[in-house]
Amino acid sequence: MRLVFYREDEIDKVWDDLSPEFDRVVKKAVHGEYTTEDLYRLAKEGRIHVAAAREPDGSLIMALAFEFLYYPSGATGCNVLAMAGRDMMHSMGKLFADFQHFCKLAGANWIECSVSPGMERMHRRFGFRTIYRNLRLEV
Repeated sequence: MRLVFYREDEIDKVWDDLSPEFDRVVKKAVHGEYTTEDLYRLAKEGRIHVAAAREPDGSLIMALAFEFLYYPSGATGCNVLAMAGRDMMHSMGKLFADFQHFCKLAGANWIECSVSPGMERMHRRFGFRTIYRNLRLEV
């Protein structure tokens, strides 16, 4: 099992497999920030990146969408927008070091994400720590 990172010109070849996973994230964990169609468009434009892990038989294990954020201080963060798949704890255990390595090679100083309390507990097992608490008030 390994992560494969797709270029903009490869998105159409894999989107039919990845979009149902991203649909699940958008329906369950996204609160209006973006849609699955937005992820597709942004990936095609090269504004976000998409990766996937598969079983040896080709079946999808995990889909991942992320972006690099460039902060005024000169730091770079990798913001995970969507992560979905089967047996996330096991998948993270197998794939997270590869993702960290990719991010480091790309110049990222850290990986960040906005997650539910349940996902926060899982991410803590991989060294994540809470930096901010996001609050929202509809206007």
